[in-house]
Amino acid sequence: MFKIIVPTDFTSTSDVAISFALMMSKTLKAEVHLLHILPKDAEESKANAEIQDQIHRHYVATAIKPKGLVIKGSIFDEISSVVEKEEGDLVVMGTHGLKGMQHIVGSHALRVITDTKAPFVIVQDSSEKKTAIKRLVLPLDLHKETKQKMKFVGDMAEKFGARVDVIIPNETDEYLQNQVKRNLAYAKDYFEERNIAYAGSVTSRSSKHFVEDVVEYSEKVKADMICILNFADEKIIHAFGSDAEQQLITNAAGIPVMVMNPSVVNLHNTRSLIAQWG
Repeated sequence: MFKIIVPTDFTSTSDVAISFALMMSKTLKAEVHLLHILPKDAEESKANAEIQDQIHRHYVATAIKPKGLVIKGSIFDEISSVVEKEEGDLVVMGTHGLKGMQHIVGSHALRVITDTKAPFVIVQDSSEKKTAIKRLVLPLDLHKETKQKMKFVGDMAEKFGARVDVIIPNETDEYLQNQVKRNLAYAKDYFEERNIAYAGSVTSRSSKHFVEDVVEYSEKVKADMICILNFADEKIIHAFGSDAEQQLITNAAGIPVMVMNPSVVNLHNTRSLIAQWG
């Protein structure tokens, strides 16, 4: 059974994440597990009551009943631990939904993502409520893992009947320009071979504006998700720039972002998690 883990602190951002996870679960035939993490000295009874209330509200709204888990610890340790223990396949998390000392914002969210062996979908309080996933935006850069994430995105597109929009930066250096254009050509052949609806484009501005251009393009085409790789823990400045992941997961348009660690993509290169369920 495909499992989606949703960290929650009972805020509106958590509700957005739960709604998104439940929407995805219909297509993936997945279980949704809500996870609330308490400080070690906190009382559990109130949290257990609140998580049951949240489960009930979403069950009434969707007729899908999530499971709930309350544990003590730190989000930086326990999310990855629970994902591993429960064999979670995907985490859906709000970027501004956890309060106080455990407040999750861009850089902290990336730390949790980097330490967890599962892809993440990051939503914001402003993320539009989705009833389906029909359009995926796939930015390509120069990393070798770029081609590997196409399989994961292709499997997802097949499951949801979605179109993939591939976008590459406008490199001024001729060698780099040829390299990213080869990636674009590879993507075209790959998606056409799998009969997945596809469009490819090059940004009009230089690569230093790539993050803004990706978000603007995604907003223009009403994308349901942007799919990226997480290189935040590497000392590499790629086509996105040095803090691109943080900029993208907190994008002003509120578009959900799927973030995959390169190690996860490599691990599932032959048969992705999305492909084997549903």
